Amino acid sequence: MFSGFSKVFTPLVLVLALFAAGCSSSSRSVSGYTGPSISSVSAKRSAARADVRSARSEVRQAKREVAKLERDIARNERRLKRNISTKRKDTAKKAVRADKRALRSAKRSLRRAERSLRRAERRQERAERAVTKARNDKREAERRFAQAERDRKAAERASQRADARRALERKDADKPDNSRRLFALSDPALANISDYKARVDGGFPVAAIPVSKMNKRNFRQVVNYRTSHKPGTLVVDPHGKFLYLVQPGGKAMRYGIGVGKAGFEWSGEAHIGWKQEWPKWTPPAEMIERRPDLAKWGVDNGGMPGGPTNPLGARALYLMQGNVDTLYRLHGTPEWSSIGTAASSGCIRLMNQDVIDLYKRVPNGTKVVVL
Repeated sequence: MFSGFSKVFTPLVLVLALFAAGCSSSSRSVSGYTGPSISSVSAKRSAARADVRSARSEVRQAKREVAKLERDIARNERRLKRNISTKRKDTAKKAVRADKRALRSAKRSLRRAERSLRRAERRQERAERAVTKARNDKREAERRFAQAERDRKAAERASQRADARRALERKDADKPDNSRRLFALSDPALANISDYKARVDGGFPVAAIPVSKMNKRNFRQVVNYRTSHKPGTLVVDPHGKFLYLVQPGGKAMRYGIGVGKAGFEWSGEAHIGWKQEWPKWTPPAEMIERRPDLAKWGVDNGGMPGGPTNPLGARALYLMQGNVDTLYRLHGTPEWSSIGTAASSGCIRLMNQDVIDLYKRVPNGTKVVVL
């Protein structure tokens, strides 16, 4: 019966061992860890702990035997001091001599047991250190593996950006330059028209603006502009869909803008509290209530990272009144067709190329007037 059980059990054990080895090697290949498996060093530690327990039990048993013999010797020696018969004295003397021989042997056994215990404890210490080292090595290997994965993904993203940049450059190079045909040489809108080509900014591709499809009034240009505001002030005209950077001599740099839809307009005076390149976008709670699909970019989820598809575009200038954030921004947008319209949720949007230019021209603290 046992023979038949062995024939079935042995192959099963081999299959399980091979499966465990395969799982172990698979986990190592995934994590990058190539050292001894945690299970093997843990098994050695368990064996060492068992040896220590066994050695301690032997020491305790040897100590009990020594103590018993010492008690017997002491008892017989007290008996010899009493007034007893000669026969009993002889018997007690023989017992003392025998117990002393046994005691010497027991003490030798105790010393051997104590040496065995010390060796077992050293083995256990080595096994404990081996387990700790294996775990630390595995964590370090996993950390290096994760870092390598992050580096690989970053390299892939960089390669994708480079491919996108080259594609944009090829696409822009293949297009005929219609700017000179669209506008006369004397037209001020032509002065900055070449700035609307594709580019790479901060590692991100900025798509070219199809100038042939845009109304020329929406391009960045210097215009005559009379105002009581000091040079350097930003004046937003949501009705005319323009933003003016006041300059000396009755001039201003004018930018085409997109403004808030009906019900989302805002007006007043503020200042630029801070600026950010390729900003993160976090939709406010009111917007999430209107559009639940934006909840994935809420505050709890860390917002939407900056990039070509981010609604805030390449730059954002945050408007404040005193120390209070108005929650309104001057920002870029990849949706060039929204310039000159009322399409935003209250913020002032510019083409990415224009907001990059504006970002360089105005410092923090610049006064902003929204008419």
